[in-house]
Amino acid sequence: MSEKPKMQSLSEALSKMLKDIPDPTFVEWVSLDAAFERILAEDVISPLAIPTVNNSAMDGYAIRFADVSENNLFKIVGQSLAGHPFLAAAEEGSCIRVTTGALVPDDFDTVVMQEDVTILNQQEGQLICLQNRPKAGQHVRLCGSEIEHGQTVLKQGDRLGPLQLGLLATLGVANVAVYKQLRVGVLSSGDELKQPGEQLTLGELYDSNRVVIKAVLMRLGYQVIDYGWVADDPVKLRQLFDKASSEVDALITSGGVSVGDADHTRAVLESIGQMHFWQVAIKPGKPFAFGVLGNCLFFGLPGNPVSAVITLEQLVLAGLAKRAGQSKASFVASQHKVIPASAKQPFRKKMGRLDFQRISVNVTVDGVTAEPVGLDSSGMLTSLLNADGWTWLEQDRGNINTDDPIHIQLKSSWLI
Repeated sequence: MSEKPKMQSLSEALSKMLKDIPDPTFVEWVSLDAAFERILAEDVISPLAIPTVNNSAMDGYAIRFADVSENNLFKIVGQSLAGHPFLAAAEEGSCIRVTTGALVPDDFDTVVMQEDVTILNQQEGQLICLQNRPKAGQHVRLCGSEIEHGQTVLKQGDRLGPLQLGLLATLGVANVAVYKQLRVGVLSSGDELKQPGEQLTLGELYDSNRVVIKAVLMRLGYQVIDYGWVADDPVKLRQLFDKASSEVDALITSGGVSVGDADHTRAVLESIGQMHFWQVAIKPGKPFAFGVLGNCLFFGLPGNPVSAVITLEQLVLAGLAKRAGQSKASFVASQHKVIPASAKQPFRKKMGRLDFQRISVNVTVDGVTAEPVGLDSSGMLTSLLNADGWTWLEQDRGNINTDDPIHIQLKSSWLI
C-alpha cells in the first residue's frame, strides 16, 4: 500500500513550486505599442534627465531672487512659453512672462505666480510689482529633480503596465527588451460538463472554470491556447497532454485531480510527466496538483469553481509570473496585500487548513472589519462575485469570535 502524500501548507507549496520553475531565457525587442503587460528582460537606464531643463511649475513671472528689493519692481523683457523658450540675455532687475512647463532661463531662478503681481504700464514699458516677498527658487522644477541622467528607472522583471509605459515614453524610449510572452494552455475535464449553449441533461452543469481562467490570463498579458473540454477518458487526456507539452509553456486544467474513480488527470500526469506535489492545506482548493510535462509546467486545479479561482489566485499566477520572468517584488506589488482586520461576526472554522472564506469588508475611522458573505460553498461562484475579498484564517486556528483579529485579502483587480 502506497504511503499517503503529505499535505503541504500554502507557503511550503509556493516555495517548492517557485524553486522548481526555471527562469526564462528567450529575449526579444518590442516597441512600446507591443510591450503592454510584458516583462522587462533588462534594467532601463534613463538616457536623459527629467525635467530636461529648469522649467516653471506655474503660470507667472521668472525673476532673479537676488534682484528682490523694497520697491519689488521688475521690467518685463520677454516671455518663455512651453515649446518656445526665451533665449536672450536678461539685464538686472528684469523678468519674463512664463507659462507652466516653459523653460526658465539660467538668468532666472525664481517664479512668482501671476496672481501675486500687479502689472504697471509705464512709458518705458510694462513692469510687475510683487505683492508678496517670494521664496528663493519657488515654483521652479530643476533639471533632473525627478529623474537623473543614468538613473535606473525600471528593473529587470518589472511588468510593463500603463504607468511604466508612460514613463518609458517620457524618456523617449521606443523599444524595450522583454522576455518571451508565455503561451498558456487551458483545459477542462469531466463527463458532467457541457458548454454554454448546449442542452443540459440530469446531473450535468456548464463549464465555467475555463472561461474564468482564460479571462484572467488574457488580462495579465499571457497568450492563451484553449484546448477546450475533454471527457473523463485517460487515453484522450494523454493525447491532449502530449499535444500541449509541445505547444505551450504551461498547461492549466480544472477537474480530475481529486480521488474519485473518474479523476484521471493526476494519474495521467504521473504516467507521462512528473508530479512535484499534490494536495495543499487550504480550503477551498485542497486537491491542487503541480508538475511538469517535459518543458511544460502543469497546474491541476480542482473542479469546484471557487476552488479553481482560489488556487489560480494563490498558486498558479505566482508560478506563471516566475516562468515569465517577473520579479518577486514586482509580482507582490501587483497583488492586493493581506491586511489586518477584525471579525464583525463569528466565523466557523476547523483547524488544519488555511481557510479562505468569502467576506464583506467595511472600512471606517475605527478600522477594518469583515463578515461572512452568504453561503461558503466552493461550488458557488456567486459567493466570489458578491464578495469584497476573502479571509486568511490560519491553519492552527479554530472558530473565530466577534472582534477577534483576522487577516483578509481584497479581491484582485483581475477578478473584478
